[in-house]
Amino acid sequence: MLHLKKMLASVCLLTSFHALAVGMVPDTSLLLVNEDEQGSSMDVKNTDANAQLLYTKIIDLPDDLQPGLIVTQPVVRVDAGKVQRVRFVLKNSGDKLNVEHLKRVIFRTIPQREKNKVKVVFSQNLPVIIRPAGLAVNYEPWKELQWHYKSGNLIVENKSPYVVRLEQKVNSLPSGNSFQLPKTYILPGQSIIATPKDKVSGTDKQVKIFPATRFGYKADEFVADIK
Repeated sequence: MLHLKKMLASVCLLTSFHALAVGMVPDTSLLLVNEDEQGSSMDVKNTDANAQLLYTKIIDLPDDLQPGLIVTQPVVRVDAGKVQRVRFVLKNSGDKLNVEHLKRVIFRTIPQREKNKVKVVFSQNLPVIIRPAGLAVNYEPWKELQWHYKSGNLIVENKSPYVVRLEQKVNSLPSGNSFQLPKTYILPGQSIIATPKDKVSGTDKQVKIFPATRFGYKADEFVADIK
């Protein structure tokens, strides 16, 4: 039975991947913007057999509105099988960045109209990380998170300058009690509450988290001390 479940899960993952690999396909799963370069670019390929319109939009997160990032060509026609380079420009506010920032970018395929035909609109929603000039790369920023109890709640603080991405599921050890984070990321300087599903055990001194790499891939689970 367990083997069957694993097979079904694999099929679902493969199906999702192939469903996304149509229309406009970005060449990477993350848009990385460096402050010292004042912007970035990403190649997007039209895998469809017909020309399509590519619509690109930056989404600001409600808790991370700055700095501004704009798309130089929000709408562009891309011929079948061709690659379009999309350029992003960082708005100059005059203030230097001290920490990483997180946004989302949506690439949406707008098919050409054909009489008596219904066409599906495909979209890709990818993370955007904006990096300050001179900030060293940290491939395991989740190790910088600090965990502690307060008023019966499990609190996590990110005192580092890095964006941390992780699953919302958290387990305290050794009891294995389950907690739920309100979102899948923690911004620099943020402190958020992990809500317990059961009564908090005062004997638990560690927490197990399930982080994601910068490109959104699942990293090895990580165990941190609760202080």
